[in-house]
Amino acid sequence: MRVAVVDGLSSGRELTRELIAQGAECVHVLSSPTLSTYYLSTFQPADYVVDLGYDEDRTVTAQRLLALGVEHIVAGTESGVRVADELNHLTGLPGNDYALSGARHHKHRMAAALQAAGVDAPRSGTATSVAGAVAWYRGSGLADVVVKPAASATTDRVRVCRNAEEVERAAAGIVGTPNVFGQLDDEVVVQEFLAGREFSVNTITVNGVHQIVESWVYTKTRTADGAPIFDFEEPADLNAPDTHAVHEYVGRALTALGIRTGAGHSEIMLTDRGPLLIDPGARLGGGVLPWVATKFIGHSHAALAATSILEPQQVLRLTGEIPRPWTSPIRYVSLINRADGVVKSLGWLRRLESLPTALAVTTRLEPGDPLPRTTDLISSPGYIYLSAQTPEELRTDYETIRRWEDDGLYAS
Repeated sequence: MRVAVVDGLSSGRELTRELIAQGAECVHVLSSPTLSTYYLSTFQPADYVVDLGYDEDRTVTAQRLLALGVEHIVAGTESGVRVADELNHLTGLPGNDYALSGARHHKHRMAAALQAAGVDAPRSGTATSVAGAVAWYRGSGLADVVVKPAASATTDRVRVCRNAEEVERAAAGIVGTPNVFGQLDDEVVVQEFLAGREFSVNTITVNGVHQIVESWVYTKTRTADGAPIFDFEEPADLNAPDTHAVHEYVGRALTALGIRTGAGHSEIMLTDRGPLLIDPGARLGGGVLPWVATKFIGHSHAALAATSILEPQQVLRLTGEIPRPWTSPIRYVSLINRADGVVKSLGWLRRLESLPTALAVTTRLEPGDPLPRTTDLISSPGYIYLSAQTPEELRTDYETIRRWEDDGLYAS
């Protein structure tokens, strides 16, 4: 089978590798001519039999894909979701509900679609100006809110705000400025602040049937100006009632958003009033090493996404078998750099690898690279998986990492 991948970047690279490993040929489509270097640097052209690049005329691209014998079109990463939807619509190939495409990448439309389907969602407003964002906040009666781009990824310019001045400052950093994909944002979302435990849930959908692949619980910290920073995450307890409630909610949310096929990555806040979707993703989750999941639970999100395209019945046969518990305690730790600097060497990488529980460390940094203070996922030096026989061993090495970071680990 020939599969077109729109933006085979970041997590899309892992999806393409799995498709090839399972016998597919891949064709590449670029969603935009202005994607950021951060994403473009992950592109591997040798993985594709044809690279169509970018064409602003989607009809021409759709015709070329059909002429190449493409039978399936999928988004590799968040930047490709809208274009994949449009190309599936133009070609008539199987995809998600085109009428709800906007709800799968626009955070305010997401909430509206959920509420229209009777699924609880965060209260939110949208504005195309700083003044409009402030006006919505003042009229909302909310004390704390989250200001974020209407369409982006990671924690790109997300801010927790507690007054109109903070909302104004956060909105000014979004409207008319490039997002993480290098595209100008013309809209800002102001959303009620939700307190609770944050889950990420990875799913695969085949013919409208949703399967949970894995679930994680996030722990985040916050900068002085309200920017959330990923700290660490651990697999959710699959036997816990809270996890069951989150999984049931995710299934209803995916249906409400018109997801009929493919991978999903949903970020859910479990609040006093129940689970609430704060960020949808009709694609794989990013920033992971698929082999780690395969080692501990027997499969990865990327591998099952590829299988759902090539052999969908195999995924349906997993009903009742997934999700599976991890066979050992594991912690995914996001690396946090405390101060601006320059990478002098990769000696810090070897220090992290020497930790007793270190399983794998990933970074894009090279000696001589600028080393910004971590304010979001993009400015993190990388991440490390820790694995051990006991949670106490994980905590010990995690605390060691944070002490080393306080002492300037990455600039040493």
